[in-house]
Amino acid sequence: MATSDGELSAELLPRKELANRTATYERSLATTALRWAIWLSMCVALGIYLAFYVAWPVNSLERIRTVLLFATVEKIGLNGTILIFFGAPFLLLTVFSIASLEVSSHSPVSKKKARGRAPLKAQPVITEGLMGMVSAAELLWIVFFLAMCLWIMANYLVPDFKRAETEKLKPYESVWGNKIKFIGLRLGFIGIVCLNLLFLPVARGSVMLRAIDIPFEHATKYHVWLGHFMMAVFTLHGVFYAVGWYLEGHLIAKLLEWDPHALANLPGVISLMAGIAMWVTSFGWVRNKYFELFFYTHQLYIIFVLFMAFHVSDFISNFAFSGLFLFTFDRFLRFCQSQRSTGIISTKLLPCGTYELVIAKPSGMKYYALSFIFLNVRQISVLQWHPFSVSSSPYDGDDRLKVLIKPYGEWTRQLQDEVIAAVKSGHCPFDIKAAVEGPYGHESDYFLHYDALILVAGGIGVSPFVAILRDLLHRYQREQSNLPSDVTLIWAVQKSEELQLLDLVPASKICPDYNQKFNLHVHAFVTREEGPATLENSETSDPQQKYRFKESQILSSLTSVEASKSPMSILVSTGSNFWISASLLASLLGYLLATVLVDLYVLRPNQKKGLEAPGSEIGTGVPLWIRGLLNFVNMILGVVVFGGAVISLWNYFGGRRSSPVEDDDGSHLLSDSDDNSSTLADEGGDRLVHPDNTTFGHRPNLRELFQGCAKRQRPGTNVGVLICGPESLQTSVAETCRSFNTVDYNPYNVAFSYHSVSFDL
Repeated sequence: MATSDGELSAELLPRKELANRTATYERSLATTALRWAIWLSMCVALGIYLAFYVAWPVNSLERIRTVLLFATVEKIGLNGTILIFFGAPFLLLTVFSIASLEVSSHSPVSKKKARGRAPLKAQPVITEGLMGMVSAAELLWIVFFLAMCLWIMANYLVPDFKRAETEKLKPYESVWGNKIKFIGLRLGFIGIVCLNLLFLPVARGSVMLRAIDIPFEHATKYHVWLGHFMMAVFTLHGVFYAVGWYLEGHLIAKLLEWDPHALANLPGVISLMAGIAMWVTSFGWVRNKYFELFFYTHQLYIIFVLFMAFHVSDFISNFAFSGLFLFTFDRFLRFCQSQRSTGIISTKLLPCGTYELVIAKPSGMKYYALSFIFLNVRQISVLQWHPFSVSSSPYDGDDRLKVLIKPYGEWTRQLQDEVIAAVKSGHCPFDIKAAVEGPYGHESDYFLHYDALILVAGGIGVSPFVAILRDLLHRYQREQSNLPSDVTLIWAVQKSEELQLLDLVPASKICPDYNQKFNLHVHAFVTREEGPATLENSETSDPQQKYRFKESQILSSLTSVEASKSPMSILVSTGSNFWISASLLASLLGYLLATVLVDLYVLRPNQKKGLEAPGSEIGTGVPLWIRGLLNFVNMILGVVVFGGAVISLWNYFGGRRSSPVEDDDGSHLLSDSDDNSSTLADEGGDRLVHPDNTTFGHRPNLRELFQGCAKRQRPGTNVGVLICGPESLQTSVAETCRSFNTVDYNPYNVAFSYHSVSFDL
């Protein structure tokens, strides 16, 4: 029977839809398989790196180690061998991380909800102590790392002690003196291992940290831990050698010794002194009270690393090459980004003293509701950079982001004075030469993975949660699916005037029917006031009006259109994976080329001349400290010259293309025409904080509030707990999460996953 064209189209339509769904499923399956393959490769590279450290000192594997060394040393030299064994795995991890980020950028965002027990990385185990907050996953890694260090020390010291007892002694030597020096030697090697890892967490735009979704504000904690452990090891390294030399009777002579053809002691002493100065000023009681002293003293890391290279030469410093190289590359990339002056589109000065800066950004730059930036104002300080949480949602406008700044310290007060002076003079505050690094942070909106959220803030710590609330309201207005349906905000402030900060979330203007789409519970606590603020000079007889909060007003506001023409640089963090990989590979190739040229035209010719070094135990030729310096210079040249050339191309071509950022569903995030971000909440019932949900004179009872949230959830729910506030509040929240996650205490079968949003340098 003949069929019409309309009937044929109706029959083919389901087939086309089925074919499209099949193709989408196949692409998703291929992407998942590729992602797993990349992750497996990363695990293999990490395993190889750890295996070399674990197996290298084992005496029973000496024959295999000797074969590997001879096979590679003859072809690429001793330095090249160390780079291959101990540097290549980390560099491979970096390449695989870039590939992982690229694959993830082309795959749909996963909104799979977290169920069951809290994951190990979000389960607090230690909440107080010298190390601060430690999760279960972090504790396992700490135990593994310490066990690895003990393994290396034991496998080195057992044969070392036997050799000390059997070898012929010099007149001034003793068996115990040599054993003490052997302990110092092996502690120095452990310190070099730590040095390789030390700089990785403070590479702010590290692709490795981005690939495993560890934001910089969390990674700094690992830098602190490693720094304390490394300096303790290096200090013991120096002490053991000093004791050994003292027993031999030539302590001062050895400390001041700078033998050109042996490991130079005096550079090691200088490096250790610089390290101790950084170490002492990095303790919390010094850092919190004298932050500028800590900050400027920490710039001694250049002296520390440089004289370390003089001390151990190029051979041993290559054990720490990969960490130093990746940090140097990241530091140079951040330097290039910070050279551009960034426009400030507008500013608001609120009665509570907090001020908001709206910063211009290119439309192609991605950021998330929990991102943060580093801000530098050259009129105040050329060197100081301060981190601030982004208080806006990407939906607020694709050409801007906002930060809230409360004048706590000297730097923030000086910035406030600059802004006020500009506003009073009638000139735009955009004459302020601001530079921006970032945005940094998580690679995804991880808070969307939970059915319920508890946001705990102290004072200005509400800033990132302002961004989260705005983001959720925008997403519900856009009718996105699978979003958190229950949100609890617990906010503690000292004065009621600080509550005006939440008026920057005009909920009903962003999403008029938000009360019908998700449950929002706000609990505000004013700790240093016994009652609500009243309206000044109020003559109203209405008791409800008599005890309402003062109306939020913008004391002054200024906007500039010209500022949008000077957005942030596209470099760093969320930049193009292609350009990052290209500049990184160019830097590495530049280093290798510089090393080969130095070897051909500097090291080998001088070696052939047979420069004499009487009494040398290591050899003749170019002094070892010069070799260490040349290795350091080669790395700088590779990054600055070769990597810098590619970065210049990236800055030129990347800046010319500026495409709108796409949402999860593929829609574009365009600037809001009515600029909701500049609107404050009204008094007419839209304010999220009001006397009914505000408690005066008390701190929040976290256990009671968490229990109320748990009662509202169905069994098996995993609640995401985000905290941004002082250390004491973080400790209380972590202890509450830990107590609820124990089987004996939690009768609701609801897990609480702890996430710190606080930033602490």
